[in-house]
Amino acid sequence: MKFNWLVLVLANVIPAMAFEPTNFQVRVVGDDVNVRVRPDAGTEVVTQLQAGQFLSAVRVEGDWVGILAPTNAGLWVKKQYVKDGVVTGDKIRIRSGPGISYRDVGMLSKGAVLTELGSHGDWLKVAAPADLVLWVNRTMVQSFEGGSLSAPVAIAQETVPAVEKVDVATNAPLSRELPAGLSRDDLAPVLGQGTLVERSGTVERVPLAFFRGMDYRLVTMRDQRKATVCYLRGNETQMPSLVDRRLTVKGREYWLNNQRYAVIYPELITPLP
Repeated sequence: MKFNWLVLVLANVIPAMAFEPTNFQVRVVGDDVNVRVRPDAGTEVVTQLQAGQFLSAVRVEGDWVGILAPTNAGLWVKKQYVKDGVVTGDKIRIRSGPGISYRDVGMLSKGAVLTELGSHGDWLKVAAPADLVLWVNRTMVQSFEGGSLSAPVAIAQETVPAVEKVDVATNAPLSRELPAGLSRDDLAPVLGQGTLVERSGTVERVPLAFFRGMDYRLVTMRDQRKATVCYLRGNETQMPSLVDRRLTVKGREYWLNNQRYAVIYPELITPLP
């Protein structure tokens, strides 16, 4: 009897926990939907999806759905660790771009078989492992056959769709002029170059101007630590006046070779309270 009384008390003290279903099917409801390496709009895009595609979802975190990597998702690994499509080293990092400054998204074990998609310098572009989890914005998918995600009210892009024509080698937009001081040789071979995005944070000078041409950055607090959101390039006479101010910046986003964070060329700046 005492045991039953204790169970009753605990049942009234501990709230019920709601869990999102896992391993359910979702359907893509927009075109040029970005697939990212983290549940964060500031992280790298590794591929894009089109309306009507079906995906296997494994978890939901806030506004993001974790999906098993689609077959067209390309990631990168150092050439020296791969021979004839087989990984020769152990615990080899697989990254979102061709360089150690890009985020690692997983580890490869010795003997893993890879499908090669291309190369860039010392790096191989390979098909993402089938069990790798990547992320899409939950407004870009709807549940299918029992999933709990609610269908969006309207089909809306997470960002402005990528331009239709791109340079095959660098994914640089061909139908739009690049910003002054930026060449196609500077661009990393990732999708989504030149996408119109919106980011918020506080403007700071980059410490010691360590990164070439990256004098300013947007930062925010994450887990009680200062984190870089992106780099900023703009009118050199205007940028100093923005330092230490909280802003929302809207502009074109580009991923550059050997840079961990994207750089945004502002088109519209809105002060925050």
